[in-house]
Amino acid sequence: MRRDRIYEDSKFTADFSVEDWNDLIKLKLEKYFISNTLFEKNKEVLRTELINYIGISEKPHYFKLFEWTYELYADCIKIDKQKTIKIISESFQDISSTDMKWMTNVLTQPDYQQFSERDKISYYFKIIDETLEGVFKPRLKLLDKLIRFKLGQNVIDNSNFDFGKIIREFPTEFENEICLFLKDPLFSISTNQWRNISAHKSYVIKKDSVEVKYGRNNIHSKSILIEEFYKITHWTQDIYRSIRLGQVFTNLNYIEEIVTELGGTENLNVRFESALLHITHNMQIVGFEFVSTEELSETFCLNVKGKLNHDLKSSLIHASQCLDQLSCAVYDDEFTKENFKNTRISILDDNLNILGSATIPIDIALKKVKNEISLEEYLDHMKFE
Repeated sequence: MRRDRIYEDSKFTADFSVEDWNDLIKLKLEKYFISNTLFEKNKEVLRTELINYIGISEKPHYFKLFEWTYELYADCIKIDKQKTIKIISESFQDISSTDMKWMTNVLTQPDYQQFSERDKISYYFKIIDETLEGVFKPRLKLLDKLIRFKLGQNVIDNSNFDFGKIIREFPTEFENEICLFLKDPLFSISTNQWRNISAHKSYVIKKDSVEVKYGRNNIHSKSILIEEFYKITHWTQDIYRSIRLGQVFTNLNYIEEIVTELGGTENLNVRFESALLHITHNMQIVGFEFVSTEELSETFCLNVKGKLNHDLKSSLIHASQCLDQLSCAVYDDEFTKENFKNTRISILDDNLNILGSATIPIDIALKKVKNEISLEEYLDHMKFE
């Protein structure tokens, strides 16, 4: 999937205003924050997370799993905040990389809707492997540590544990509460075995079913219907979303302490695509329609259609307010910071003709973000066409 198509499923009705979004966020998500100040500070980020929250809340078993995970973190903070922050911080870089890997999977996925059924199933096995091994396992390792901490057990370094060892030695005290993390809900095959089946291609695709084989010494074989296999794929996605969201809210609550424990922001890496997704998501929420991104020489350009029922001038002025964030997103990623000197937002018509644009030098935008120049000076450097 091309980068300029990754937001096609993020469409919002014009009847739902920014104020409506903020009211819904406050109603549903404020309770997960330890203070109103932190909630207000993260409100823009929460617009994106609200979509994830809604997806989980439609599935009661996974919603309960998410809330249990969140409450586990809260319990550990109550027991020993400093120790819990240290445990979270030790895993923070690995946990952060899971969102980067998830975004990479989105950016590189093919148009599998055009695949034959056999190729589609093979591709879904690849998705299972990438989800369980690449993004779920690091978060499960952190959950393992915090469960042991809550139980008063030794918190061991599990960074070198393979998936099988993590599952086999996972604390059993809360097995009923988190069984969906450890095995699938249809056949009770362990999560690590599904990863192994997918990674080692231990399956045979038949006309109406898939036969999978798993196990190290005692090999098991299971024939599952095609429709059941797709449910397994959805399960892997749902458990990742559930474990992730509980950890996201916790990190937002204690990000200052985590950053301090890690030695400051200079030791943190930011992925450009994830920041771009957040910016574009918020642009669509306030009424713009995403069209594409362009790399024009030394200028990174974001193309949108103007707001409904607004003239070009007001749309462009509103759209230009994202340029400081867009500049930070470019600059903060070491893989993009050397490629661009400017960022631009362009308003397009229905025929994709450019009606107007606003451009800012990235170094000027950074000064504005750091409050090194006034808003007037910032606007003096912005070029409108």
